[in-house]
Amino acid sequence: MPDSLCTGGRRFAAVTALGAAAMVAGPPAMAAPAAPSTWPQGVYTLSVSPVESGEPAQTAVLTCGPDGGTHLAPSAACDQLRAVEGRIADLPEGTGACTLIYAPVRVTAQGRWNGGSRRYARTFFNRCAAIRATGGVIFAF
Repeated sequence: MPDSLCTGGRRFAAVTALGAAAMVAGPPAMAAPAAPSTWPQGVYTLSVSPVESGEPAQTAVLTCGPDGGTHLAPSAACDQLRAVEGRIADLPEGTGACTLIYAPVRVTAQGRWNGGSRRYARTFFNRCAAIRATGGVIFAF
């Protein structure tokens, strides 16, 4: 048998063996998503909606770690959220007086904190009461 046929046969056998090994090993691994440490610590969409006036809701986006977004005081808001692991309901009430004018608002927050889902919604007597009850910063935008 000529050497070229033997060599060709060996090549065929080697290529066949490599192909079979690749099929057993499975498809190549996909790239893993970015590590959670590169994601923001928290991301929230916040809104304040007048209940009775029909005015449009005011909204802001707040990101923490790095602090930013469209919120007017992102660092102060994020510092408050860090103290309560992102749970707005756990924020201590802020200080100060509010008027007794009845103008109810509904505040909502939807987002994530350290990978966990966070939601908050509550109706308050007026915007001042909402801001004060939630620490004085989160819904002050």
